[in-house]
Amino acid sequence: MKKLVPFIFLILISITFSQESLDTISGEMMVADSLIVDSVEQINLYNPLLPPNTYTDINNPNYWKNKMPHPGYWQQDVHYQISAEIIDTENLIKGHEILTYTNNSPDELNYVFFHLYQNAFEPESYLDKFRTANKMESIYRPDELKQKGTEILSVKSNDEVLDIEIDNTIMKVFLKEPLKSGESIVLDIVFDTYFGGNEEEGNVRRRMKVYEEFGNKHYNGVHWYPRISVYDRKFGWTTDQHLGKEFYGDFGCFDVELTFPENYIVEATGFMVNRDELLPKELMKKLDIKNFAHKKYNSPPSTIITYNPNKKKTWNFHAENVHDFSFTADPSYRIGVTDWNGIKSYSLAQEQHASKWQNASDYASRIIEVFSEDFGMYQYHKIIVADARSGMEYPMITLDRGKDPGYRGLLIHEIAHMWFFGQVGNNETYRAALDEGFTQFLTAWGTEILEGEYMERDLTYVNDSILDNENTDILARIAWLKNNKSPLNKYYDAHTNQLNAKDDDVFYRYIMDATDNNTPQLNTHSHDFGGSLAHRGSYTHVYGKTAAMLYNLQYVLGDDLFLAAMQNYFHTWKMAHPYLNDFRNSIIHFTKVDLNWFFDQWLDTNKDIDYSIKKVKKLRNDTIEVTIARKGEMQMPIDLTIDSKFGLRYHYHIPNTWFKKEDKERDYLLKRWIGYGNLQKEYTFKQQVPSGVKNIMIDVSGRLADSYMIDNNYRGNMHLDVDWGVKKYANLRKYEVLVRPDIWYNAFDGVKIGPNIRGHYLNKHHVFQANLWTNTGYGRNTDEEDLNENNAFSYRVNYSHSLNKYVKNSKIRFSTSYLDGLKHSSLGYNIKDINGMNNIDISMNSFLRQDDNDLDYLIGENTWQEAGKRNTNITIQTSHRYKYLFPLQSNNFHGTGKISLSLRSSSILSDYNFSTISLSVVNKNHFKDFKINTRMFVQAGFNHGSASNFPYESMLYASGANPETMMENKYARSAGFIPDDWGGGNALYDGNTYFHYGGGLNLRGYSGRKMKELVSDVGPNPDNELFYRGTSGISFNTEIDFTHLIPRLHYFGLNSYVFTDIGMIGKKTSDNENFLTSDIYIDSGIGFTWEVSRLWSRQINAKPLVLRFDLPFYLNEPLDSEEMLSFNRFIFGINRAF
Repeated sequence: MKKLVPFIFLILISITFSQESLDTISGEMMVADSLIVDSVEQINLYNPLLPPNTYTDINNPNYWKNKMPHPGYWQQDVHYQISAEIIDTENLIKGHEILTYTNNSPDELNYVFFHLYQNAFEPESYLDKFRTANKMESIYRPDELKQKGTEILSVKSNDEVLDIEIDNTIMKVFLKEPLKSGESIVLDIVFDTYFGGNEEEGNVRRRMKVYEEFGNKHYNGVHWYPRISVYDRKFGWTTDQHLGKEFYGDFGCFDVELTFPENYIVEATGFMVNRDELLPKELMKKLDIKNFAHKKYNSPPSTIITYNPNKKKTWNFHAENVHDFSFTADPSYRIGVTDWNGIKSYSLAQEQHASKWQNASDYASRIIEVFSEDFGMYQYHKIIVADARSGMEYPMITLDRGKDPGYRGLLIHEIAHMWFFGQVGNNETYRAALDEGFTQFLTAWGTEILEGEYMERDLTYVNDSILDNENTDILARIAWLKNNKSPLNKYYDAHTNQLNAKDDDVFYRYIMDATDNNTPQLNTHSHDFGGSLAHRGSYTHVYGKTAAMLYNLQYVLGDDLFLAAMQNYFHTWKMAHPYLNDFRNSIIHFTKVDLNWFFDQWLDTNKDIDYSIKKVKKLRNDTIEVTIARKGEMQMPIDLTIDSKFGLRYHYHIPNTWFKKEDKERDYLLKRWIGYGNLQKEYTFKQQVPSGVKNIMIDVSGRLADSYMIDNNYRGNMHLDVDWGVKKYANLRKYEVLVRPDIWYNAFDGVKIGPNIRGHYLNKHHVFQANLWTNTGYGRNTDEEDLNENNAFSYRVNYSHSLNKYVKNSKIRFSTSYLDGLKHSSLGYNIKDINGMNNIDISMNSFLRQDDNDLDYLIGENTWQEAGKRNTNITIQTSHRYKYLFPLQSNNFHGTGKISLSLRSSSILSDYNFSTISLSVVNKNHFKDFKINTRMFVQAGFNHGSASNFPYESMLYASGANPETMMENKYARSAGFIPDDWGGGNALYDGNTYFHYGGGLNLRGYSGRKMKELVSDVGPNPDNELFYRGTSGISFNTEIDFTHLIPRLHYFGLNSYVFTDIGMIGKKTSDNENFLTSDIYIDSGIGFTWEVSRLWSRQINAKPLVLRFDLPFYLNEPLDSEEMLSFNRFIFGINRAF
């Protein structure tokens, strides 16, 4: 034994010095991970840090054969040896791959499949077709247009060329001889992979990217080599085409050499074998991120290594127990490092961002610690967090973006992926829930531990980089003032709210859809969530719903058993390939609890949880009888808390099966509630509560994903607060009532002041707004004072409520008001299809101006038929929204549109008798840098009986909206902000009207004009017919935006366009005997808009406000005193014309 001691000592010394030379940064020594190398005896047998490949060694604790998840399990083994040179002058990788592939399956393989991921990002790819089917424009980068993704130059085995077949992102390789079970094959592949072009040159989201900052090229090398498809026990070969989302790969070993020009700083998956050579101590001192702690953010970086395209460096990496290999490279990278338990956390930040990345490596190390201690030890020797304009995970490396503190949540999420994706290698292409949802759960878990209940807020409205960008327009500069000096920003920061970690990362996105009964089944292919592209639509629920499921699993099992089960799942399936059934079986077998009811409803249905405290009955001797109702389709156990008037708190548990979770806080275990479907929808129990009940609450832990929580408490389901007018998150657990003062003005009432009260749950349920104004008369227009008395009070009440529980995507609404002289009531029902593209709206509406005083509010004269007459109608409107895309070489013509059909008829109690049918088609087109908006409108109107049966306010107006429509806008419904003599587009001033409000035929150049025509021998006034309004008409309007052609115009927040309007109008003669049609009217000119609401749109909860200034230079029917072409005409408008 004494002779062995010096020998062991020498080995240890040798290991120490070899490690120091191989992985030293700023003089700090890399400590070998004890979890990777457990003993001296194993070093010569298993060492994942250095060649040769020891992945399949019997001493590798992570090799699947050494830790089979279950008897009979198998998976394939891979060993990639890749040498690649990055040609930065061509944005090209020239690669040579030697793949040793071992067939551990029981099957013979006659062919193998590979993924060529980068072939997705080119015209005619499956991704391109998927985007086209979803009407999304695709702008491709130069090499993408040439269909240069990954080009296969040769595939050989034993020096024999193998036949291949490529179908976009999948390559099939035909073997000369069958690969038998237990045998290996070596495949030799020569390939080129293109980065496509600079990121800014296209719009198709691509994780493999190159971009430039301050003259330095940055490379993210991901999914860049031919990667063999997984052959597994469920599918055999997995051959899903890449549609820009998820991935799946075999575990094994990677030996990779990356050659770059010598000025690049490179990091990648695996152990950097030649670190001492490429990053010597003197260079590391220069690259230390601490050197740049006080450098101005986003200022030009220094040059530490001069660029010389002829001088190269080759970076060598060795990685085992991984299923992919990625890299990042940038000359401006500066490096930070932190060590925890022998695991290095490296931060790589571009020098221009380094001042806001000072804590990145420390934070990454803390994340590794939290997840290692709670879910299972991290099995690798390092983690990279890189400043790379991304947000993606790869083994041992995350490519991130942002700055502190805003990037903290992203770092937590991407590093959490090292557990679920990196180490537990599920088939995320098939079921993304197993990695994204589990990672989202870990994100909330880690945030609570690292940050507390609330993440430190990133003041996103203060961003120096925006102000340093010369292209930032003046409105953005005003709104985004430096150093938070803007009073508006301070006001917003003081009065907005923030979600806690669980709600922010998990429950908010889930509950907002679950409350509408609109969540998908998780057991759905990752590409099949309603055709969702990227991470939008129902695909978001692979994150939120899955994470909510895990919190509810914790709620069901109890904290300790849940955590032990998750740790067991990780330990069982790390470096293996589980599916959803493997997860559920792992949890059930470990806990020995029947949870099939739980997983069935969460994974295979879109059911929701909804419980309520239905009734509390007081009995004698401080006894109460409590009834709980199950309104949702899911069943769950119930944790109930009762607060007594003495201030004592009692915890109760109602199991829903024979299982009873361990809960140290539980005071009482109540009888079992067996109920699902229509069985036992209610549960009643009696309990004595000394001193009486103060409150009864379902789930005070905030984990039960109840979709309608405002009935989960006996008391205290409402939150009353001041409405500060800023944008806020809805309260998931309370009905909100918000109160603020409201002040307004019109020329007849003067200053109006009163309370504004609004209430809602999630902005969907029982949404109401109520206003009551006192009309002070202060500041009335002098001319109005000479007329009649104004109304003393005004009021408005609006209410709507979601009916999604009964009919998907439907709601009812009601409104009533007496405002600016108009009594208005409306009752309506609205329903949309599941995608929100088709809509049907049915409403009953009533309008009444009680007496002549009420007519004095209006802008202009003769715009309302008469006082004292009720105008009621039934309106049925249907609309269809759509997208379209027409590929035209490299410039796509694309846009969005809306078709609306409206049917309206007078109804009971109406003093009028008319009907209309109207159709409008509005398209927002894009071609190159031009925006081309078009509108087609046609209406047929009928007055049944005399002509007076069609009220003025509901008629079709040639120049713009009718008075009935103008009542919907507070600026346009009465004189005040718009001077009375501007006419509102509807008065008869013949050329002196300056205001236009979009609608009707939208012949804006004719605002305020009588449009008088001589009509011979027709009607009682044959020589004097006015066509400024009628009952029927047709028009076409177009605007072509040319803002990009005027230098710096957008800088001032302005948009410019040319417009043309053309139309004609018709009506019955006053004796209702003949139908008259006008001449064709045309106007044309240029216009400008200023979106004033951009000043506050990020902070203030207010409707958009756009000011418009149009110059109708050309009128084909000018006044007798005018020329057709005149530069003296102008009109002012609120909001766009259409």
